[in-house]
Amino acid sequence: MNKPDSTNEDGTTIDDSAPGIAPVAILLKIGTAMKLGKQAVGVISYQILTDSARTEPMIRITANKGGYFSKEVLPFKNVEACIDKQEKEQAFPSKLFQAAFTGRSSNNGGFLAAILRAEGLLTLAPDTEGRHVIAGDWAEWKAVLLAEPGQPIVAEAAALEKAKLNDDATEPNHAGEMTTQTSTASRRKK
Repeated sequence: MNKPDSTNEDGTTIDDSAPGIAPVAILLKIGTAMKLGKQAVGVISYQILTDSARTEPMIRITANKGGYFSKEVLPFKNVEACIDKQEKEQAFPSKLFQAAFTGRSSNNGGFLAAILRAEGLLTLAPDTEGRHVIAGDWAEWKAVLLAEPGQPIVAEAAALEKAKLNDDATEPNHAGEMTTQTSTASRRKK
């Protein structure tokens, strides 16, 4: 008899009832990042996932204290595609990361920049308010994360499948999307 799946505090399900079966995804890390806007208050919670083959990290925002957020599972290659042409010392705005997302929320780029800063992959640009510069060793960061034992989870099945299907997309903004919540959707007039 199989025991029931366990649930993490963030609501994802741990597939602990089927030993020997490849998990849908592997949760590598749970983190929080301070929002970056001048008047922003609170944190963004996120997960770093990978597929069972551990080919690439993926980022998913899981909570935004005080607002909406996109729940896309974002392949890290989409993030890298956004900065491919950036010089390491060249300052850039958060909106550079908008192309990594399918969702159109204007907050997506800023939330991702906050996560990348929390992970040590970006830092505040000197003498330039609200801009970032590339920091850290991105290849080493990926290698270290993918080597983590992680925890098998099943809650992101549909989104991960979409992310895998879009893996061959030529444009970086075709990420798998679970749901996108936008403030305009709740304000539609009837």
